[in-house]
This record gives sequence, structure tokens and C-alpha cells, in this order.
Amino acid sequence: MNRKIICLLALLLALGQQGCKKFLNVKPLDRLSGNAFLQNREDIENNLWDTYGLLRDKLGSCPFLPNAGDIRSGMMAESPEEAGRNYVHFVSQNDLATFIALRGNDGLYHWVELTRWQGFYKVIQAANNLYYEVGRREFADVSATQRKQYQAEAVFLRCISYWLMVRVWGDVPYYADPYHSDPLPREKMVTVVKNCLDDLAKVKDDLPWQYSDPAYVGVRATKGALLTLMMELDVWNAGFDKANAKSYFQQAADMGTELVNSGQYELLLLSDYRKLFQGRTKESLFEIAQNANYNEIIMYNTFSDLVLHYPYKRPVATHQHSYSYFRADFLRMLFPSGQPDARVQYWFDENMFADNGDFQYLKFVNVYAINDQEDYNPDGNVIIFRYADGVLLLAEALAELGRNAEAITQLNSVRRRALSNPYTGPSGDALKDEIFAERARELMGEGHYYFDLVRTGRIFNSKWCYYPLTKLQFDMGAWTWPLDPAIQNQNPLVQLNTYWTN
Repeated sequence: MNRKIICLLALLLALGQQGCKKFLNVKPLDRLSGNAFLQNREDIENNLWDTYGLLRDKLGSCPFLPNAGDIRSGMMAESPEEAGRNYVHFVSQNDLATFIALRGNDGLYHWVELTRWQGFYKVIQAANNLYYEVGRREFADVSATQRKQYQAEAVFLRCISYWLMVRVWGDVPYYADPYHSDPLPREKMVTVVKNCLDDLAKVKDDLPWQYSDPAYVGVRATKGALLTLMMELDVWNAGFDKANAKSYFQQAADMGTELVNSGQYELLLLSDYRKLFQGRTKESLFEIAQNANYNEIIMYNTFSDLVLHYPYKRPVATHQHSYSYFRADFLRMLFPSGQPDARVQYWFDENMFADNGDFQYLKFVNVYAINDQEDYNPDGNVIIFRYADGVLLLAEALAELGRNAEAITQLNSVRRRALSNPYTGPSGDALKDEIFAERARELMGEGHYYFDLVRTGRIFNSKWCYYPLTKLQFDMGAWTWPLDPAIQNQNPLVQLNTYWTN
């Protein structure tokens, strides 16, 4: 291991230790690694890959996306035959305080990570520092275009971290300067999102649409990923900043139109869907890589752990049933009888409406254990953004702006891929509901559904949310996750989420 790598690892270790001891307390870089740090393009690449790795570490620290994005809607239930995943019961009923008290220190799942944001701040710290250092240093082997690209990647990593945090905890401390060490109070999430949108807009043309190196496809930020992140931020704020909702939807429509008109991405044939989750396809915009061959898998922290049984989960003696299932009433609403949809054929089996552990959801099945004694989940990549997500966000924004014909065109492009009938119904609320339902169908299990409920207000509606919130509960923050009180030891300016402290 050469000296540069040793210095880099020392830096990352130091950042991690500081993040655990005191909020945003980072020593100046030169005091940690001297002049050996960030001397050339290889150093920058190594630093970027490690920063992406910090994001992967946080998302893999517990079943983060499955619980925060899917289970919490209540449209999934714990299988009566299996008790190994009883957290489904607590999370789906929004009994998060009991859940964390009983299971927070679980040695396998590390549930307490859903109450801690420090891992995301490690990403933010590293991204801010990299942006600063790349901007101020001279590199003989880095062109001006490459310099801008690296800084744009740093901005993307910072902003995707804030996006992930505000959806889970609401207001969060915000900073974008390097080596920040002073405690900060929580900033209003609408302001945080606005800051991210402004920063992303400044660098959106500095990222490539695609990479020539196949190893970078999907796992490094592209212009398509950045545009989709902006769309996600826009529609989030539209749900909370009602007075300015139209301007947010207009920007989302502009970003989505640019994404579609680029012609750089495409919807794969549904028959090739397994390739999508194997990773690095023309539909992928941003994903977290897994590979069992290199022992790089998140294991129990992925969605497939909940909804598969033998022969897709082994050994046979302990995996006769899935741990969880989608409620049959929910599936019948999304996939009405008599209406064609090839996703039913590819993603479900004959037990689609079983309402018990016989249910399986086969969307993420690609590679699984060969030896009957192995206990592995499919090692497909965790997709954060893909082209279908962006297209449906565009459809939603267009519908909200009253551009109904354009919205239907985008909606039907996704339905066409699923071999479904085109939407020919009315505009207005019916069209908006259909776009929402199409996102639920298409992105099922990918960590979007609950957040779509929150931002659109459908979390109050029992049609879409099995355990709906009241307006009072929502306003008190019942849609957020609790925060670990230990955060206040690190930053006394932070106030905990009120709903979970009463």
C-alpha cells in the first residue's frame, strides 16, 4: 500500500472518529496528511470513490431504504408463519418509539442507525472538503473540465445526502463550507432543499451524460442523476411550500424535459428487468453496487430479504415462507383484474394475493445461493434513481401544471414498457392519481412509496396508506423518524423531533 493510500485512509478514519465524538468537528486537512494528499488525478479519484463508499456505508448500516421507504406505508404486513422480522409490525403501524426501544441495539440490523444522521454528515464533510481542495490546488494531470466535473460530483454527493436526510428527519443542520466544526441548529428543510437546488443548478452542466468506462456507469454521478435529484427535491418542496408549488413543479418539468430530450437513457425491455438490478444499464441513473463474488453485499439490509423464500432464499429448512408480504387489497388496487400488465407475470408468482408467507416478490431475483446451506439474498444493486423514476416525476410535474396531454405521453411511455393499456381517462385528480399509482407499481420495493405519500398528502388517505396519519399528527412530525438523544450530546443546539419526545 503506497503512502498516498495510507494518508487517505488515515484521513477518513480521523473524519469518522471526529463525527462520532463531536458534531462537525474536523481538523484541517493538512494537519492530518501533509502535502501528500490530493496531489494528482489519482488522489482525487481515490477520494471520490471513498466518499461514494461513505454513502454506501450509511445506506447499508441498517435496512434503511426498505423500512423508511416501503414498510412504513403499512401496505406490507408481517407473515403469520415467520417471526424473524417482527419489525414490520412496528414500522408499518408507525410505532417507532417502541420499535427503537425494543430493537434499536439489535446486533444484526443496527436499527438505531435510522435515528442517527452522522453517517450522512461524513459524506457531506468529505464532499465539501473535496470541493474546496480541488478548487484551490493545481494539478498537472487534471484539465479545467475535469476539475469542474469532480466538483460537481462533490455537490451531488452533498445534496443527495441532504435529500435522504430531510425525507427521514425533516429539518437538519445545513452547511456547505469545508472543515466546518461549529455546532449548528436545525435548518428548515424547505430552506435546505432550496440551497441544494441552487447549488445543483450551478453545476448541472459540468457532469457527463454517460461515462465511457463501464465501471463508472450507474455508480458515479451523471447529469441524468443530478437532474433527477433536482426533480426529487422540487416535488418534495412542492408538498411543503405550497405557496411556491407551481415554481417547483415548473423547474421539475424543465429538468425532466431535459432528461428525456437528451436521449441518453432508456427504459429496458421488461423481459430484461433482471439486468437492471444487476446494474450499470442504460436505465440506471444512480445505484449502490453489490457483488457477492467480492463479498460486497448489504445482506439483510435489502428489500429482497423480506419477500422471498425457498428456492430464492436458502437453506430450505429455515426459509419455507417469506417474512413479509404486500397486502392483497393493495395489489388488487394497483393491478386490477382483467387489465394487462406484464409486471404481474415477471414480478409475482401464483401466490401474489396470498396474504401470508407464501407470497413472493421476484423483482430483485438474479443471483442466489447455489449451495443449500448458504443463506444469501440476491446481490442485485440497490437502485436509487432510474430513468422510469425520472419520467414519472416529469409526468407528475406536467399534470400539476395542467399540461395534461404531455403528462399522459410520459405516463404511457412507462405503461407501454409494462405492456399495459395506455391511459385514456380524464385529466385533473384522476390523472394525478394514476401517475401516483404508476409510481407505486413501477417503483415497488425501491424505497419511494412512503415518501411519495408524505409529499403528496396521500398519507392522510386510507386508500393509499393502511395506517393514515391525521393532520395534527403530521404537523407534529409523526411522518419523521425519531432522533437519537445522543445527538444532543454532540450538538446541544439540535432539538429532537417533537412528536417522538411527547
